[in-house]
Amino acid sequence: MKTARVLATGMLCALLCAACAAYSEPAPPEISVGAVDGTDAVIAVVRGEGAVTLYVCGGASTYATMTRWFEGPEDPSGAFSIESAGWTATADPGGESGQLRTPDGAELAFHARPAARGSIEGLYAADDGGCRTGAVVFTPEGAESPALQGTWCAVGDRFAQVTPLRPLSALDRRGIQVQVELDGARKNLLVTPLGRP
Repeated sequence: MKTARVLATGMLCALLCAACAAYSEPAPPEISVGAVDGTDAVIAVVRGEGAVTLYVCGGASTYATMTRWFEGPEDPSGAFSIESAGWTATADPGGESGQLRTPDGAELAFHARPAARGSIEGLYAADDGGCRTGAVVFTPEGAESPALQGTWCAVGDRFAQVTPLRPLSALDRRGIQVQVELDGARKNLLVTPLGRP
C-alpha cells in the first residue's frame, strides 16, 4: 500500500514537471526605433508572436500627413508587408530596414535599431478622440538623453503634436504624461508603453 502511494506520488510529480517543461513563457516582444530617410518622421516597431505593429510618427512638417499605424503578421525571418489606408510598409528580413510606399507611389526608406534595453526608448500610445495617439521615444544620434516625438489624432482627420510634461529621464511603468494643444486649450494624456513586459 505504501509502495503504491509512493509510486502514485512519483508519477504525479513527473506529470507536473513534464507539464511545467512543456509550458514556456513567450519571449518578450522586440522593440525597434528609427527614422524615415529624407523626412522628419520617426518610427517604432514592436514584433512578437508572429505579429508586428509599426507606427510612423511625422514631425513638425509631416505629423498630419505621414502619421499612421500599421498592424499585421510577421514572417519568421522578420520580414513583413502591411497596409494602412493606401500606404504599404515592407520590411526586409530582420525587420530593421524597409520601405514605405505612399498612395501616389512614392517610396521612402526607413531604418530602425533595437531599443536600448532597460531604457525608456520604445513605442507609447493612448486612445483618445476615437483615435490612437502615438509617441516614439528614441535617443537621437550623438545625444545623451532621449527625445519624444508624438502625434495626437481624432476622428475627422484632426492631428496635433504632443510634448512631454516632464523630462524623459527614467521609465515610469505607468507611462509618460504628454500635453497637446487643441484650439487654444491644453489637454493632458498618459501614453503607456506598447510591448514592454
